[in-house]
Amino acid sequence: MPVRDVRRALWHLRTGGVGQLRTHLRRTRTTVRTPALDGELRDDAGRLTFEPWPLPQRAPRRPLRVAVILDDFSLLALGHEWEQVVVTPMDWRRRLEPGAVDLLFVESAWHGNHDAWQYHLTGSSAPRPPLVELVAWCRERGVPTVFWNKEDPVHYADFLDTARLFDHVLTTDVDRVPAYRRDLGHDRVGVLPFAAQQSVHNPVRPARGHQARDIAFAGMYFAHRYPERRAQMDLLLGAADTVPTSGTGLEIFSRYLGGDERYQFPAPLDRRVVGSLPYDRMLSAYRAYKVFLNVNSVVTSPSMCARRIFEITASGTPVVSAPSPAIEHFFTPEMVAQVATPEQARLTLRALVRSPELRDRTVHLAQRRIWQEHTYTHRVGQVLAQAGLDSPLRAPSVSALVATNRPGQLAHVLASVAGQVGVDVELVLLAHGFEPDVADLRARAAESGLAGVEVLTAPTAVPLGECLNTLARAAGGDVVAKMDDDDRYGAHYLADQVHALDYSGGDVVGKQAHFMYLGSRDVTVLRSPEREHRFTDFVAGPTIVARRELVLDHPFPAVGRGEDTGFLRSVVASGASVYSADRFNFIQVRNGDGTGHQHTWQANELEILANADVKYYGENLSHVMV
Repeated sequence: MPVRDVRRALWHLRTGGVGQLRTHLRRTRTTVRTPALDGELRDDAGRLTFEPWPLPQRAPRRPLRVAVILDDFSLLALGHEWEQVVVTPMDWRRRLEPGAVDLLFVESAWHGNHDAWQYHLTGSSAPRPPLVELVAWCRERGVPTVFWNKEDPVHYADFLDTARLFDHVLTTDVDRVPAYRRDLGHDRVGVLPFAAQQSVHNPVRPARGHQARDIAFAGMYFAHRYPERRAQMDLLLGAADTVPTSGTGLEIFSRYLGGDERYQFPAPLDRRVVGSLPYDRMLSAYRAYKVFLNVNSVVTSPSMCARRIFEITASGTPVVSAPSPAIEHFFTPEMVAQVATPEQARLTLRALVRSPELRDRTVHLAQRRIWQEHTYTHRVGQVLAQAGLDSPLRAPSVSALVATNRPGQLAHVLASVAGQVGVDVELVLLAHGFEPDVADLRARAAESGLAGVEVLTAPTAVPLGECLNTLARAAGGDVVAKMDDDDRYGAHYLADQVHALDYSGGDVVGKQAHFMYLGSRDVTVLRSPEREHRFTDFVAGPTIVARRELVLDHPFPAVGRGEDTGFLRSVVASGASVYSADRFNFIQVRNGDGTGHQHTWQANELEILANADVKYYGENLSHVMV
């Protein structure tokens, strides 16, 4: 065990005794390992670097076999969506003939498939015979072929002859569509913008050092090209260079550090250049800074903007950009800030650097937009639709499981579940110890827009854990969500949790970091803030969300108290993972006399206050329900 880990273990032993040490060790064993980013790691040249971000090993989302020619970024992003056959000019026939492929997908790659296709797609001799023969082979066998020019509009002409080979052509620039239709002589043309790969670009936080540094920019400086981009860099980076911080300030990662002078950052920005990072280490850098900067090589397109905007935001860090109509199309100003003057830039950056709350809220709103519309899961759906292939992915349906022994809470339960947006939800309700008016309940549910309602009953003597198992067996959803009858759930609560299941790859998601309202004191606290966006061994019981099959395989213990903890321990012991998502859109409510006697879970308010952060007085729902 490393010395640092031994010291941490000893600290837990001294602070909380054997019980706290056991909890610490259990969490260490069950936590997905992410790198620590809080040090000053240097490469062999003495330049700032980070540990590589671990890449997940997950099965593709669609059962498709696709021959591809892609750059390294797209190979990583799309490899989580379908099974990729990475062909070369020398081996494509041998790779493809043994088994069928569903699609040929080729992008405007300068160095496709790890340099194997360099000069084959563009240049004086392009398209070269191996590519022509590959496309013809696919056409003879009825395999659709799709070409994606992600270099539009700048390199439209460079890849036009290659585009002519394919059945379908996609572009990152919607303004190029009329030109493609004219030059290709057909209308099989569509728009495919960049996106984020949620399995890679997600808010899972490092072991340490999340947003420990201030402002970063990654890219290259063009001294001889793209004057609009250069002007944006001078504005944005110049402003960032003057933002007062108590930490690292502006740090630049130069893509061509030490090479051609035309690509080097000029004074005074050159003193801010700290290194050059390969992509796996850049994924860590995305999570190490409070703010990332973006400039645009294309400044007029309504659909073409840098992929880094999606990737960095999805990874949990806000982006500040020079203006772009594409950014306005994809995000609101509350999601991605655009600045047009040095003063706007300085004030925006200063606000984000100094305010964690502003950063987290900004990012959460932008991430929700990405999870809803701008992942490569969505983009692959567009590709398949363009090619006439039917491989739809259905969003999982959700069953909200609620067991209540309080008839007076039924209206609140209906409002909480019916108010959920962005998800197909049913309510599975168990009346514990009383007989509800089922007809009236269904009528009220229908009035509130909740079509699916299943009502069960159980005597008081049946333990709560067994009630939950009964609910899970009766549920019709792909995913089940345990909800309590008196807690506050925001409208986006369930949709956010379902997205967390997808991007984290966790078997159970919930909220260990969460707000709690203490009614007798009229105060709202934040519990376990350090456990946000981390793999863990515990989440609050009213926030447990999991695939229905998992809950059936690991039933709740048949007890009246501690059933949530028992379920989570069983899940962790089986080797399954538990992910603690964001803190928003949920408030646990304690309206007792100071001892919590009105609730199944007993907790002394003084103990809660001693182990939580007081955030504000009153419930202040607008702060939490983002």
